[in-house]
Amino acid sequence: KKFLTTSVTSLCMFFTGCGNGMSKNATEFEWHATDSGPEHYPMEIRQGDFIYHDKSGSLYIPTGATLRSGWGDMVSRHVTGPQKKPLPDALDIYFFSYAENQFYHGKFNLPYEKILELFRAGVEENPEQPIYNGIMVGVAPGGTVSVWLKGFRTTEVFFGQAEKVGIEPSKGFDLPFDTKIEADAFAKQVLIDTLTPEELESLKKNGVPFGTWARYRNLYKWVPAYKDGKHSSDKEMYAKFLNGEKYRIPTGFTEKSENSSNPLPRELKFSVDVAGESIFYIINFEEFELMHAFEKLAPYGEKVYMEFDAQVPRQNMKIKLYNDKNPKEFIELKKIYIKP
Repeated sequence: KKFLTTSVTSLCMFFTGCGNGMSKNATEFEWHATDSGPEHYPMEIRQGDFIYHDKSGSLYIPTGATLRSGWGDMVSRHVTGPQKKPLPDALDIYFFSYAENQFYHGKFNLPYEKILELFRAGVEENPEQPIYNGIMVGVAPGGTVSVWLKGFRTTEVFFGQAEKVGIEPSKGFDLPFDTKIEADAFAKQVLIDTLTPEELESLKKNGVPFGTWARYRNLYKWVPAYKDGKHSSDKEMYAKFLNGEKYRIPTGFTEKSENSSNPLPRELKFSVDVAGESIFYIINFEEFELMHAFEKLAPYGEKVYMEFDAQVPRQNMKIKLYNDKNPKEFIELKKIYIKP
């Protein structure tokens, strides 16, 4: 694929007209379209377009890549068309799930006012480098479709369901298949070439976990806590969430965090003061262990504490979860991975 570069523009290019400063009436922004797919279940977008709100045209979504970078992680980036363009209010997309050997199609209305509000707020927060500079589509087995605004933060703005469609494989892939057997062999070979032997065996044994991507979106009231009076040397921690969002949250208990809900984390990055030294941790969670623990501890919205028992070496850290009603009944996470 060709990657085109754009020149740096003046600040006024982010607004409807020069001289308006922080205009609240801006409706055109500099943004690109990109794609995403789950790690263990390869997907491919065959055709897709973001349709502009003013119906003046559309921006195509990159196609042809085998998507398996991780839910909410960008795969392709094509910078094309005018630097400033309207934001979309609709999405039309065809995609293929290799794990199911199935084509899907969806045409969706997008929440234009929410997208516009977030882009405007992103410019106001950082005029020189606006928070959002892309719109990303994620596709997953079962027809799952998610749309995020992408940039310094990743924010979900849409979640929907595409429908199964019967497309002749030779047309769907634009390849000269003479028979369905040839097309099926092609899809199977992509799985073999893309997945590890362990992933292939898991797919064969367990199948596709339909509904997982909707489950990622469940929100919980959870706050960090620290054992033995330790504390974080940072005010915020960087969080990458199961639902594909990415943003910063407080490292400790605050009045705001007490009453706010977030998705569950896939990865956390923060520092903890241990024996007079600030130790930086990068913690990755096993998604099903974490979701099961929260579903058990907070079935009715209870607040859950995620307690970090920071150790040196850092890989010895232990993490346990407990709710505010029964702090003595906790679940210790056994499948976390802490980067050396």
